[in-house]
Amino acid sequence: MMFRAIAAFLFLALRMAVSDAFAPVSMPTTSASTALNMAKYNSMDEILALFPEDKPVLVNFYDASTENQIKDDIFRAKKLLEDRATLVSIKRQDYPELAKLWDADEKSPAMILFKDGNPVTRLYEETHYLEIVAKMGKYCED
Repeated sequence: MMFRAIAAFLFLALRMAVSDAFAPVSMPTTSASTALNMAKYNSMDEILALFPEDKPVLVNFYDASTENQIKDDIFRAKKLLEDRATLVSIKRQDYPELAKLWDADEKSPAMILFKDGNPVTRLYEETHYLEIVAKMGKYCED
């Protein structure tokens, strides 16, 4: 950790010495991010294209204020459904236009199950993992 701080300081000092001191400096980040956090998508089709498997995709729009309360249940549901569906979570503050377009902007979580790129069913404000698996799992069978 100390090495990183020293390296960052030396990088900034060298940068300021050889260039305009008021030029913006971009520092590489070291935080781990998912694909949805790294880029912005303009449509649900772009997001669904990230998951080309033959499994249905369960898109979970959630509000940042409820993230800590629901994350454990969402993780459990994801593990229980992993053989039948891909569960992807999207913070609706990051994609407000998509959330509004898909009627997922007011209730959290708002889940939409897609099969072959088409919405099959929705689930609003359900946070218990067993209820999510029971209600969505029946649509994931062939």
